Parts: sequence; structure tokens; C-alpha cells
Amino acid sequence: MDIIALLSNLVSGYIQVNEDFFMHPDRFAETEKRIVSLCNQTAAGLLSMILSEMDHRICDSKERKKNYTKFRTDTRTLITTAGDVVFNHTLFTDKRDGNRRYLLDELLKLPDRERFSTAAEAVVLREAAATSYQQAADVLQIGAQKISKTAVMKKVHGILSELPEDPAPDKKVSEYLYIEADEDHISSQKDPEMRDGYLGKLIYLFEGKEDVCRGKRRLISPHYSGGLYRGSQANGELWDGVQKYLEEHYDTDLLKRVYISSDGGGWIKAGLERIAKSVPVTDKFHLSEYINRAANCTLDERDLTRGRLYEAIRKNDLAAARQELERIIEYCDGSDKAVLDCLSFLENNWDGIQRAYHDPNALGCSTEGHVSHLYSVRMSSRPMGWSETGADRMCRLRCYIKNKGEEKVLDLVRFRREKVLMEQKKALPATGTDGIAKELRDASPHRKMQTETAKYFDTMQASIFGNTAKKTMAIREHLRGI
Repeated sequence: MDIIALLSNLVSGYIQVNEDFFMHPDRFAETEKRIVSLCNQTAAGLLSMILSEMDHRICDSKERKKNYTKFRTDTRTLITTAGDVVFNHTLFTDKRDGNRRYLLDELLKLPDRERFSTAAEAVVLREAAATSYQQAADVLQIGAQKISKTAVMKKVHGILSELPEDPAPDKKVSEYLYIEADEDHISSQKDPEMRDGYLGKLIYLFEGKEDVCRGKRRLISPHYSGGLYRGSQANGELWDGVQKYLEEHYDTDLLKRVYISSDGGGWIKAGLERIAKSVPVTDKFHLSEYINRAANCTLDERDLTRGRLYEAIRKNDLAAARQELERIIEYCDGSDKAVLDCLSFLENNWDGIQRAYHDPNALGCSTEGHVSHLYSVRMSSRPMGWSETGADRMCRLRCYIKNKGEEKVLDLVRFRREKVLMEQKKALPATGTDGIAKELRDASPHRKMQTETAKYFDTMQASIFGNTAKKTMAIREHLRGI
């Protein structure tokens, strides 16, 4: 189908929809759906024509004829945001080594057996990060091609553990930087031995907090990092990535201190050895949980016990806090696990607790809210199970979107496809498509087609706006019924 026939179908469809609407103006929703469908069909047709034309021009290319002979012409279908795009792509035989290649696919940077266009895959990933695999599959159910939630899952699993980074700008100056870290407990899908599931680790670095409105603050220039990172070595890689980002974006010579706020977890404390100039700050929320559980053992003396423990913290008197907890152990008659846990927490995090209460540059911690909004809302707030790869990639994807915005998911898809193509080309020599691409760019415009299209637009305009008598009569009839 040429462009004239394609536009003719569009105009014919529009004229029919236009007339139907004037007969039934109360059915605007149906009119809207039909117009959108017509536009999608036209867009898919145009895309098919563009790709098929490029394949035809590759066949006619003098540069191609030097090194490649035609073997056969096949059709390929791509799922796009406009629907199914069916186009021709010719398989060529390389005269130099006998290998066979689809040169159009290589120019498009389209991996073998790929069903989605770059834009369509980006749409699927954005939707999967926000809702579910099934809903992401439903977003692109425009054409005849069926998309399953398994196909969406494979796209999520295909996200590389190494994510693309923009070039670092001029380094910023900040005397104090802040890191907060926590984890989300994600249920395992298949491993019954993992009763606690996976730990989705979240680390975010920022410059401070600013007031938005009464009782609400937001982070200044935050950057999020996350994933499963199971094991000490992988955990070290996570923290090394944070340190690398810090060094690339901030002048570390002028940096005085990095505050790491947390609940005192072991994987977070490991960051103190990886992040230069870092000091621990204990999250007051988790501290209050330990103190409250210990104080509850004293029943009628709960408020008095809490007051004594907080007083010891304010006075930096660990001995007094220890003495109070030992008194509670005697009082609670053996129910001392909560008290022992509190004592262990205080002894292991006393420096961080003191810094949280007495260092004027330390800030309050908000990890619970960030973990909830970034991880839990998608992965653990409702009953669902995850594979290890799926949980890890979803954590990374949501962090990537939080850092760069949804529009940058397209760069993520391109980054992955370039890596896939590099792997495919390792077994093959250079394609020699650079000369072909240049020849296509230098090709003269289709002057004949432009002239024919211009003439057709005049006819099209007359067809759309010409039949006004029928519309006038329809409006007259509708107004009589008001």
C-alpha cells in the first residue's frame, strides 16, 4: 500500500465517523475510540511503509552490492505503540565470509527475534514498574499480536544489572552529605526455605532537606541505589557504587562529613568502611521501638522507665541506661528478651544514638516512608511472590525511574539492546553497513511523491468539508428535540 492509498483509507474512515457523529452526537465516546483507532492504523501503516522502503533502498544501494548478495526477502512484525507494524526485510549473504544478515535490522539496531519496538518496550517497562505484569501487557493490546504477562516478565528480567549513567556534570560543593538506608522484605515465589524472602536494599544520598509545607519536607538532590545484592561481596559493590557517584558529582576535598542514618543493620554498617568521611547516625524511630518494647515489660512503670532511658541518652550515660535495663530484667521476672535486645541495640549503636541527639548537623531519618513508596507499594504491600531476578531488577528499575524520570526508560532499553547486539556481533566480523547508512542519508527526496501527495491533500480537504448539507440537516433535527 502506498501513501496515497493509506491516506485515502484514513480520510474515508474519518468522513464516515464524522457523518455518524452528526447523526448521533450523544455517542462521542464511540466517536473518540474510532478516531483513535483510525489514527493508530494509519501510524502503523506509515511505519510499515518507512521500514519497507528503507529495505528496498538497501537492496538498490551500490554500497550494498559491493559486499552483499540478496538471498531472500522475509516479513517481520513489530509490536509498537501504534499497533502491529509489518515490514519487509531482506536477508543478504556476505560475499566475504558467507554469513547471512538482515542489514535493515542491523541499521535499526534491532536484535534477533525481538518482538517490541524500542518505544513499545519502554512503555511496557514503565507500566510494569507501576502496576503489574498483566496490566503492562494490556497497555499494548492494540494490534493482532498477543502480549502475555510472561513476555513482560522477561523484559523486566532482561534489564541489565549495570544501568546507564549520564555524564557527570561539574562537581557540586557541599560540606555535609546524607545517606539513609533500609530494606524491604519481599516474598520469595518458589523457594520455601526462604521464609523471610529477599531483602530489597535501598540507599539514597542527598544534600539535605527543605520544607515544602507545614509538617512536610523533601530531599535535596537525592540519588537512589538499590537491588538485592545478596552476600558481603555484592553488598560491597552496592556501597562502592554509592561512593563512585559521590566522587563523580561532589568535590570530596571540600566535603567535611557524610552522615549514614539507619536502624543499625549489619549490611548498612558495612557502608561505613566504603564511604569516605562517613559517620553513623541511629534512626530515632527504631530506637524508640526498642525502648518501648523494653519499657512495656514493667507494666505500670512504663512511662517512668522510658523517661529514665531517654534521660541517660541525653546525658550520654550508657552505664545508667545499662543499670536501668538490668533493673527491668529483675522486675519482669524472666520476660527479658525485649530488654536484652534493647541493651544490645544501645551498646552496638551508642555513638550513632548520641550523634542523632547531639550533632546539630545530623537530620532525622525517613527511610520507612521511602521504602514504602519506592519498594513496598509495588512488591510487598499486597500478597505476591517474586523470583530473585525479578525482585532485583524491579528494585533497580524503580530506583532508575526515581532518579531520571519515566521518559529516560527509553535510554535504558537502548542501552540493553546495544549490549545484546554487541554479543551477537562478537561471532561476526564488521557488518559494513556504515557506507550503506551514509548512502541512504544522502538519497534525494521523493519529489514525485511529494507532488502527488500535495495534489491529494487538495482533494482530501474538499472531501472532508464539502458535504455540509447533510450535516446541517442533522443539526436541525437534533435542535428540534431539545
